[in-house]
Formats: sequence, C-alpha cells, structure tokens
Amino acid sequence: MSRTIARTSDPRFGPEWHAALDAATRTELLGVLLSRFNHDLRTPLNTILGWTHLLQKGGVDSERAKHVADVIGRNARDQTQMLEEFVDDGRVLLGALELQLAQVRIDEMVTQAIDRAGAALTLHGVFLKSKLDTANVSLDADAHRIGRLVYRMLMVVTRRARESSAIELETEIDHGAYLLSISSMAFEPEWSDAALLELRISTLVAALHKGELHVGPDPTRPCIQLKLPSQ
Repeated sequence: MSRTIARTSDPRFGPEWHAALDAATRTELLGVLLSRFNHDLRTPLNTILGWTHLLQKGGVDSERAKHVADVIGRNARDQTQMLEEFVDDGRVLLGALELQLAQVRIDEMVTQAIDRAGAALTLHGVFLKSKLDTANVSLDADAHRIGRLVYRMLMVVTRRARESSAIELETEIDHGAYLLSISSMAFEPEWSDAALLELRISTLVAALHKGELHVGPDPTRPCIQLKLPSQ
C-alpha cells in the first residue's frame, strides 16, 4: 500500500470538491440521501409489520413467539440506528452537525469499525489484512462520528472489492499527520451512485475534523485515505 497521500483527480469528492461545494449542491445531496433512506427503511419496516400482523391474527404459536419477538426487536434496533445515522448525515450535508470533541485513541475507533464490518466482510467473501501502527496516538475528535467515518470507508471498499480478495487497512503517522489507508482490488471500474454519496459525506465529516479524504487515481485498486491532524 502506498504511504503517499493520494491527490484524487476525480472532482466528485475530496478537498477540491469540498472547496467548491455550494448550497444548491448540499440541497441536491440531501434529496439523494432522503431517497436512499426511504428505500433502505422499507426492508426492516416490512419485516416488523409482517410479523406484527401474524401476531395480531394469532398466526404464531407459543413456541415461535420468542423467535418472532427477537426478529421484531432486531429490526426495530436496525431502524433506530438507521434513523440516527440518517439524521447525522442530513446535518452533515446541511453544515449543521455539531461535534462532541474529546481525546480519543484512534486505533480503538478503527478496531471497533472493523468489528462492526465483520459480517459484511464475510458476506462479500473478502478478508481483511490490517496493520495498525498508531496504538498510542490520540486525536481531538468526536469518537462516534470518527468511528462511523472509518466504518463507512471500510464498507465502501468492501462493497466494491473482488470476491476472495484482501482488503488492506493501514494506519501510520505521516509527516506529523495521522493517516488511515484502505484499499482492495475492485471488481468494477466505476464508483456506484451510493458509493459517491458515501464518499461525499465522508469528505464533509473529515473536513469537520480539520482533516481530508483522498482517493487514489487507480480505478482497479482504489485507495481511500483519511488524513487527520495528530497531537
């Protein structure tokens, strides 16, 4: 993996895109986010409604009631998390998100993001090779938002990675700045619309932390790199 911060030539995200961002583009992106949220919300909601209907009609025996309750509870929790993240993303796009800054051990946030992405890595048939060289590095950051940013970066790469390929994740201090790099061989040459939205929101969250998000120019092995000021 390259240890040089990539300067993306793609104007659709990254520092150059952020510098040119205007109110009209923010509003447009908010509409795209709302449309995606409306679509993604339907799956857990339909599951809850379906099982609730069966319960109300007496279509579930006592032996299956515990399983049904677990399914409803899991989908309700998924909806709650989805709603919280949607509100967060909306505030990011509107420029209205207020960070709760504190000293955080960045490798702990990265490890938590890796744990959260574990099931998705298995589902997509890829494996992770990680090298965390910043165990003692603390950053002034919002722990929840920076953790989700790392998770978002990891998922963007995972969804585009070739089956059975390795996703490489590395952290280091580079010229006095914290650098997180995630890369993998890609199965398609272009970013999807969903990935573009993820990268744009990630660009804004990085900027809120006085950092930058860069994407390497190689479409067959894109490297997403997060640069943050270190202490």
